[in-house]
Order: sequence, then structure tokens, then C-alpha cells
Amino acid sequence: MQNDSDPLAQFGLDAINFRWTLKDIAGKRAWMINKNHLPKLTELGLVEMREGVPYLTIAGQLETWRP
Repeated sequence: MQNDSDPLAQFGLDAINFRWTLKDIAGKRAWMINKNHLPKLTELGLVEMREGVPYLTIAGQLETWRP
């Protein structure tokens, strides 16, 4: 069942990897961030780039800690 309020639901099991990328950004673990995920997370409005560094948007912060 797809949840329309969950922007990552469309990715199925890959959503887990996207959530870990969000958590790595939140934890400022730059060496662990999957750079391949950044374009999609930016497109979804969950991440924004500032001077080449990814930051979570408010939506990204909420999504990171979704139960």
C-alpha cells in the first residue's frame, strides 16, 4: 500500500536507503552520504544544497524521523 503523504513510498525497499542518506545528512556524516541519492532527494524537496553541502529541508527533517 502506497502512502501519498510519504514521498519515499514510491521507491519501495529503496526508501530505506534514502532514509539512511537523510539520517547521514542530519548527523553530518559527510563521508557516509550516498551522493547518488542527492539529486532525487533534492527533486523531492527533502534536501537542498548550500555551497556544495547537503542540508535537510523542513520536509526532509520530518521525513528523516518518520516512524
